[in-house]
Formats: sequence, C-alpha cells, structure tokens
Amino acid sequence: MANPTLEELTQDPNYWMQGFPPTKKQIVRFNDGSYYDWPKLRWSFSNIQQLVPTKSFWCGPKAARELRQGPTLNLDNTTVTTTFGENFTWQDTLTSTCTDAIAVLHAGELVYEAYFGASSPSKPHILQSANKSFVGTIAECLIAEGKLDEYAPVTDLIPELAQSAWADATVRQVMDMQINMAFHEDYTDPKSEIWRFLRAMGMAPHKSGTTPESIADVLPNIQSGGVHGEVFAYREPNIFVLGWLVRRASNKDLATLVSEKIWQHIGAERDGYYMLDDAGSETTCSTTLRDLVRFGELMRLQGKVGDKQVLPQRAIDSIFAGGDLTKFARSQPSNPKVPTLKNWSYRSQWWVRHLQDRICPVARGAHGQVLYIDPANELVIARFGSNKQSPSSALDHIMWPMVDLITEQVLASKD
Repeated sequence: MANPTLEELTQDPNYWMQGFPPTKKQIVRFNDGSYYDWPKLRWSFSNIQQLVPTKSFWCGPKAARELRQGPTLNLDNTTVTTTFGENFTWQDTLTSTCTDAIAVLHAGELVYEAYFGASSPSKPHILQSANKSFVGTIAECLIAEGKLDEYAPVTDLIPELAQSAWADATVRQVMDMQINMAFHEDYTDPKSEIWRFLRAMGMAPHKSGTTPESIADVLPNIQSGGVHGEVFAYREPNIFVLGWLVRRASNKDLATLVSEKIWQHIGAERDGYYMLDDAGSETTCSTTLRDLVRFGELMRLQGKVGDKQVLPQRAIDSIFAGGDLTKFARSQPSNPKVPTLKNWSYRSQWWVRHLQDRICPVARGAHGQVLYIDPANELVIARFGSNKQSPSSALDHIMWPMVDLITEQVLASKD
C-alpha cells in the first residue's frame, strides 16, 4: 500500500500537533491565525483550550446523569437527497460536510452516536454561534424572573451605547436580531468589519503594532443603519449586546449564569468553557456532544428535569412560540443558488423551523454546528462540524434533508 500523500495527511485532523515536539509543519497556533485555516481547524475546533485563554462553566458537584442507550439507529444504507436533487449515501454525507460528531436522542434514549477525526466523547468542541441560544435562553429566564425587561431600552442597562446603533433599540429587538446597523458582515472579505469584531472577540489575533480592543471597545462605535424592528437582520454584534445586558441585569458573568441555570441541572459529564476577549468577557463556548444533547433534552422536556421545573415555563413558551415569519422571510436571499429557509423564524437567539404540524427550535453555528429539537417526535439531534466554508447557509441544502432523514428513520423504527 502506498504511503499517504502530504495532502491526505494534512486533511486528517489527527495529523496536527502530534509528536514531542510536533514538527514545524504540524504546529497549529492562534497568534498567526493558522488555527482557523482549513484543514487545521479540523483539529482546532476540538482543542481550543490548548490555544487560547478560557473560562469554565461548572457542571456541578453531582455525578453525571447517564444517557440511556436505546435501539441503535441504522443509517448506513440510507440516502440523503439535497434540496438541489443530489443523492448522497449516509457515509458520503458525513464525509462531504466534514462531520466531526453526531448524536441522536429519541425519547430520552441515545440511538445514534458517532465521532470522527479529532473529536471524541470526552472532548469539548467549539459551538460557534450555536452558543447564542444559551445566551438567549438565559435572557428569557431573567425576563421570567423579573430581572430583565424585554421592552426596555437597551441604554437603560448599557448607557455606554447611547451613541451607537442600539441607542433607540429595545432588549427584545436585540434578542430577535431586528437591529438595523451599519455593519458589513462578510467572512470572505478580509476588509469586512466582521474581522475587526472577530479580533475584539478573541477569535482572531490582533494585528501587529495595534492596540488590542475588546468587545466593549468596539460596540459603542457601531452606528445605526435605519429603523429597527422591521426585518430579521442576523448580525454578530447583537449577541454581545445581549451578553452585556444579561450580565448587567444579573450582576453575574455569563459562565456563572450558564452553570447555575443550565449546566448544573442537565447531568453534564464535563464543564464547558468559553473563549475570552482581551478584557476577559466570554465570547463563544465549547462543550462535549453528549452534554449538548443533554441541553437539547432539557429544552425538549419543557425545561424540566424529572418533576423539577429548571427553566421557567414562561421562558420555554416564549422560545417555542417562534418569531415573526414575515420579518424573517424578508431577509432571505433571492439568489437561486442559495437555499432559502422557508417557514423559519428567529426568536431569542434560536432559529425556529415551522413545519406543518410542529415547531422545532434550532441552535446553529458556523462550519456546521447544530442542535435540533423536535418535541413532537421526542427527538434531539446534536452535530459538530468543521466544514471548509464558514457560513451555516453553506450547508442548508444538505443539513435539513439530513435531519428529515433521521426523523423518518426514527419514526420508522417505532413501527
């Protein structure tokens, strides 16, 4: 058998950072930005703690709650048909989308679990923007507790934003991504404002010779682009305004809030951890796949663990109500080569899929991170990925057919 080529080796996530020490070609660094280069990111996404400072959110003193094993779901002989009419075997679907891990929970039982490359059951993997749904859930909890007013002006809690895009915005408009801001967000354009923001977030290295900025330094300089509340407008800065709001409303940092309100209740196996900006504020987080699916199960069960209501029912009801379908539809692309999310909405930092007979909240993030919750079918699907293309939309043509196939197979297995 011929030895693998260098190209084949470098696309294997387990090629990177191996050896004592690794060779220069194998080293992955944050400071030069190489950690986010593909295929190095296939290793990085499961090893963020080795690269940057982080802050843990505690899983609590109790032993992990075991995930019951159910009948194994056999997907090996199935075919996924994309929205473009292309057919892929299940294995080709996993490979072509750079799936790092996937788990399926049905009626509280683990019926499918698989790991690839650098991922493993014990390794936290970066959630990217799927973390937004954690923050949105925390905000809904604080609203239910009377600690945060969803209709209050943002500047009531954050006067530092009085001259920014959020000067005349409400908390609810931030939660539902309905802020009209003058902010260019194109990850493929190195001159886009998103790159300054990523550096402030601690997700890209600061430029040499410049003074490091934090999120709180950048947000007050983002200006309004017009009237708020008319259309769904997904923009990265909103989640950090919301993070600022929940910290001010609770007088606690985000890691503490996630630990106290979610992580200590789900029977998590491991602490999760947040990446940090230059001022120590949390940005995005990493969790294990099993713990992510446990969070999904908490949401599926209406915020309950056994007979205990962990998350306020009002918070759950608000999220599961979904957002404004019309405002969401106005935001969708007209390009026929870009799949449109039809009958979707956005509510409290959750994407919401409105099907004919049910509503399914979805947490999703760049490169293919997904947490899909289908209470009507007692189903939770969690997926980690390291797709070469960053935007979640790059996988829409195949991601939702994958989810629908899993749903069909789970329901068929019950018959």
